[in-house]
Amino acid sequence: YVGRVVLVQVAVPSRGDVEEYKQLISSVNELVGRINGRFGTVEYTPIHFLHKSVAMTELVSLYAVADVCLITSTRDGMNLVSYEYVASQQKRHGVLVLSEFAGAAQSLNGSIIINSWNIEEVAAAIHQALSMTAEQREQNFNKLYKYVTKFTAAYWGLSFIDELKRVSQAADELAQLPRLTATVASARFRAAAQRVRLLALDYDGTLSATKTIPEFARPSPLALSTLRKLANQPNTLVYVFSGRVRAHMDAWFGNIDVGLVAEHGLFYRHPQAARARMQGSPTPSADTDADADAALAHVRHKVGDGWYGLVQHTDPQWRQTVLPLFQHYTERTPGSFIEEKEIDITWHYRNTDPEFGLWQANELKMNLERVLAHLPLTIVNGNKTVEVRPARIDKAYALRTIVKDLAGVDIGFTMAVGDGKGDENVFTYLTAEFPADQLVTSTVGRKSTQAMYYLPNVDSVLAILSKLGEAGA
Repeated sequence: YVGRVVLVQVAVPSRGDVEEYKQLISSVNELVGRINGRFGTVEYTPIHFLHKSVAMTELVSLYAVADVCLITSTRDGMNLVSYEYVASQQKRHGVLVLSEFAGAAQSLNGSIIINSWNIEEVAAAIHQALSMTAEQREQNFNKLYKYVTKFTAAYWGLSFIDELKRVSQAADELAQLPRLTATVASARFRAAAQRVRLLALDYDGTLSATKTIPEFARPSPLALSTLRKLANQPNTLVYVFSGRVRAHMDAWFGNIDVGLVAEHGLFYRHPQAARARMQGSPTPSADTDADADAALAHVRHKVGDGWYGLVQHTDPQWRQTVLPLFQHYTERTPGSFIEEKEIDITWHYRNTDPEFGLWQANELKMNLERVLAHLPLTIVNGNKTVEVRPARIDKAYALRTIVKDLAGVDIGFTMAVGDGKGDENVFTYLTAEFPADQLVTSTVGRKSTQAMYYLPNVDSVLAILSKLGEAGA
């Protein structure tokens, strides 16, 4: 590239009174002189070093004529230079080479991302940028220009105002959301005494306070006794939903006749009371029922000990792709850990610094989306977790399957209680499926929700359920 490429280095003076900066300028001037002396000629100077303030008009002119913008910052905030360059390149479709340490690297898809500490990588990126075809330059530029022109300061301002309006509206809705009382729940529960009463209860954050370590999430004696009372009520079917693995669910609830849903809906098992009722009624089967929902019939299969799976075991290759990424963030995020389940993989960051953990979680999710874009998987932001699991399967899907299994059973009352985002899909499904006077849905904690009611905490949930479990309820 000698004689064909010129580097214009713009260095606006700052902190001129700091000794380290004086030494840096001296070193840079020495390097520029050495390179120009070795490769320059009378007609050609490879590096133009502008150590001065540059007017905006002159700077935009440089942006407009440059074929490549090289940003090699080792520590940076947003870096507006990259945005200004893209905005100035509508005709030439210049190439942006951007340091991964700049904040803009997270957003500007279409740039060549580099580790600015790696000299060989920087050199290869410059060569790639200079030798890129016109078609590729245009494709990359279109991605960059679309983002830069959409997410402007005006867009941010309007989004901020819209968010304020949304929060205000949500606050009004929260003020109108009634608290679930034992009187309301018991009245509807008793009204269906001669019919089947179906209860779908979330575990973590609903029946039990969320625990940091999965092995320590064992239910309290009060929760177990409350579930036992409910399960012993006539015509009552209780299902406990959790993100935990089947082994934990079996160990905790195996001696109580409740249905279990593990790994957020990937596996489920009916209680004995439900199986007895289904023996005398037609039950959907993946092999024989022509009227069963096609999607459900395709995946529903027995996995042993009364359990059903709602997804065939997927290609394990995706786990080999995901685990190194999870391990990378675990090593760099003190307090985080990985939980490997039968199918799901979950990264927990509850014990990390709150701000840093959230930052790492968002970055991890973004990297997972890039790696897994072509696979039938979904990435879920949970309560201090990032989880990878098969697409389309969630708690609502599992409950829908359970209701289909109970197609011949006369359900006169349905109740669902949960605290997470996944429970919102359950509330939406039940609202559409059952009459309002035969339904109770409640979220835990006061928040924007699809539920009919709210309960403030785990203790209030157990108190309501205990009332239902009392004789004569």
